[in-house]
Amino acid sequence: MVASAPPSSSAPEAGGKTAQDQQAAHAWEDIGGKNTWETAVQEDADGRIIVSGGATRADMIRRRRKRQEQNDYAQRNRRVVRDMIRYIYVLIDASRWTRDKDPVLPGGTRIEVVLQLLQEFISEYYDQNPLSHLGFVILKDGEAEILTQLSSSSKTNKLALQSVAEITAREGPSGGGELSLQNGLEVAGRSLGHQPRHGSREILILCGALASTDPGHLLTETLPRLKAANIRVSALALAAEMHVCRKVAEETGGSLGVCLDKDHLRDWLFGQCVPPPSLKKKHQQFACEMIQMGFPARSTLDIPTLVHATQDIKLLARTAYTCPRCYAKVSELPMDCVVCGLKLVLAPHLARTFHHLFPVKPFQEVLPDENVEVKIGDRVVSSNASVEKWEQTKPKKTTEVDSSLRLSKDGDITTCFACLRLVGVPRPTNNPDKVGEPVLRYECPDCTNIFCEDCSAFLHETLHNCPGCLLC
Repeated sequence: MVASAPPSSSAPEAGGKTAQDQQAAHAWEDIGGKNTWETAVQEDADGRIIVSGGATRADMIRRRRKRQEQNDYAQRNRRVVRDMIRYIYVLIDASRWTRDKDPVLPGGTRIEVVLQLLQEFISEYYDQNPLSHLGFVILKDGEAEILTQLSSSSKTNKLALQSVAEITAREGPSGGGELSLQNGLEVAGRSLGHQPRHGSREILILCGALASTDPGHLLTETLPRLKAANIRVSALALAAEMHVCRKVAEETGGSLGVCLDKDHLRDWLFGQCVPPPSLKKKHQQFACEMIQMGFPARSTLDIPTLVHATQDIKLLARTAYTCPRCYAKVSELPMDCVVCGLKLVLAPHLARTFHHLFPVKPFQEVLPDENVEVKIGDRVVSSNASVEKWEQTKPKKTTEVDSSLRLSKDGDITTCFACLRLVGVPRPTNNPDKVGEPVLRYECPDCTNIFCEDCSAFLHETLHNCPGCLLC
């Protein structure tokens, strides 16, 4: 190999640019004799440190809403067929690749952050899918082990994740070994193959490794069996995307993501709580089926009696739920009767499940009105975030806000209908010379009521009802 001498700074290159011009084209090299941190790091109206050119709070909220609308098929204003009963295995990568700290995921190592978010995911999953089942599979040392079988008990899964956190803490960064993705899919696939066909069979992979050490060929051996069993596989890469994960997700109708930060990881996990549309192939093979369910009666005794906690565990309790078919007593609902297998539920469980079939329509963002100002005490705040632009437009309408209770009414677009919060105007700041970011406001397309950003998220993600539409 022959190394050529670099051209002189005055000699033009083939593109007509000198080496000096080419070097100046890089913004990170051309600092102009100034300290970049003086212009890159600034303070907002509340005195918080922000990066110049970074996303504001309003931009982050808009990006999150857009990402949720892309992942949530219910936000696309079209009817879809969903499986109300789901059977999901979560594959947790506990190999050596997840024992390191990641600046993208602060708060510990990757496995520690994942286990913390999975605790929140369990509560959200059972809240959104009361009739569904959840299980966990741990992947480490080239092997796959079922941590918890598919069940409707959130306590069992949370205790199992706590034990995993203790084991990984004792092993330290040197433990974990390699990842075997094929073994994990085989173990979860065999268990899902025995589940009823009226439910959705899914696998979620949380992968932090950059390679998979498999005993065979995953794409030619395991993937056809997953497709034949109508199992949907979705994967999230904590470090970088692996081709095998993308191939399996695309072939089985799942989704694939790459973790950007901790908030993105939480949003992706919580996005999996929404039941996805049924697979087209499964829809063609099987018709709708009737599922027998029982509504047990709650009984309280003065003397403790034996009740079924799980398939193998019994405990003494005074309060229990009696199966209407075999009169066996269980400790919690919803769950399958240990004796006769009847699915025991309550009416609120069915109501929460069917919320996914009739979701709240996405609210439309209402832009700030430059001709409206709000008077709070002695201060006059414009609906526009820019004071200079407000002085030029000279608002015509003034809305005075005092300490009395605000009531939303027709035509009032400066108050949230749900929480009576002031919206559409900049946030109040301690510095009267600075104007804060505007409080975003959204309008329901049916009842035309105005909601703030927090209430809009609560109505779509938790309540699944619009209070304005219920009152109409």
